Amino acid sequence: MNQIDIYTTESCPFCVKAKKLFNMLKLEYTEHIVGDCFEEMCKDIGEKFGRSVSTVPQIIINGNYIGGYTDLEALYKSGTLDNYLKK
Repeated sequence: MNQIDIYTTESCPFCVKAKKLFNMLKLEYTEHIVGDCFEEMCKDIGEKFGRSVSTVPQIIINGNYIGGYTDLEALYKSGTLDNYLKK
């Protein structure tokens, strides 16, 4: 089973798009609504993955940092998203 974590805010249109893509692909995910913890989430993910993080969604698949919706969409369109998923 895949471990997909998506960090979101309630008003983020790119978060909605990412969740729709996961639903379309029938991939289960755990949504973390950051709300008031946005800055803490940015710091924690940034430190863990050595990235500068300042937006949502932030997507992590099986311990691999994917990035935001645009990154997820690019992986899907290029056919390389499967490289991050367990078969």
